[in-house]
Amino acid sequence: MDQSAVDLPKSREEFERDFLLNVSTCQWEPHPLFSVFTQYDQDYYLRQAPAFLCKYKCFYAVSKTVSPKKIIELGVCGGSSADAYLSATPEAEYLGIDIFGVSNRHDDHSPWDPYEVTRQLFESRGFKNYQLLKTDLRELSSLPSADFVVVDAAHDFDNAYADLKLALTANPTFVFVDDCDDENGAKPAIEQFLTQDVNNLIGYTVRIPHLGGGLVIRLM
Repeated sequence: MDQSAVDLPKSREEFERDFLLNVSTCQWEPHPLFSVFTQYDQDYYLRQAPAFLCKYKCFYAVSKTVSPKKIIELGVCGGSSADAYLSATPEAEYLGIDIFGVSNRHDDHSPWDPYEVTRQLFESRGFKNYQLLKTDLRELSSLPSADFVVVDAAHDFDNAYADLKLALTANPTFVFVDDCDDENGAKPAIEQFLTQDVNNLIGYTVRIPHLGGGLVIRLM
């Protein structure tokens, strides 16, 4: 795997220790204009605001613990997750891949373009070293090298499993899967991936206890 991460936590215990420190000291806050709390379906997130704020602070802490040099995120939407990852490691290169489909706002039915929202968010935060790729993940057979790959696109079994296998082509040191507790999609896909695709490559896994659950997979 990518040797840029050789100074990272070597054991599950070290990762958990560093993660708990990073999440407890996290000062990151969602952008006031560009976050899940302001996007086209904001009411869903506002109804569970404390849980979602905790979730995104966990994203921040995972990224800070991993301290990646290059991040690839499969499933960007409006960039809210990327904001947390990159705020923790602003020097990292970032490649975000999504179909970036335009939706209509729930309040006034005006168009909500996630590609433009993400671009404006990154510009406002001052992130410079990034690329956004607008494509269907099923059209990709491989990814460029990266030490940290986030899997957070469609959560049905077929797409989640395909995304995990695609993530592996980046030769990552860490893979982070969001919404890993989904019994009807992501969870069985992760179980199959761990047993059939990377069984002999796993250093350790760490479950992150936020809304929907997250799973860190450390590859050797």
